[in-house]
Amino acid sequence: MKNKKFIHSSFIGSLLFSIIGSILKLNYHSSFANSFLFIGVILTLIFLILGVIEINKSTRLSKHQKTLWTIGLIAFFNIGSIIYYFIGRKRV
Repeated sequence: MKNKKFIHSSFIGSLLFSIIGSILKLNYHSSFANSFLFIGVILTLIFLILGVIEINKSTRLSKHQKTLWTIGLIAFFNIGSIIYYFIGRKRV
């Protein structure tokens, strides 16, 4: 249960910090924008690592499905994490 809350928090945090950092960067507030973008990237990496661990520990998925979800999550960094969070986690 603790791991699921941490995955949820890191996903929401990465989205929020990335969006806020992008908006600040577009408005030329580069000192704050870089900090927000850095935190967003760190939280995204944490989410990816926890997502891959969660996928590989799953007993509901076959080896083939685990491989495809892992490749999709890593290869399609942003879109893959959104798809995994809303669709894939229900299957795991």
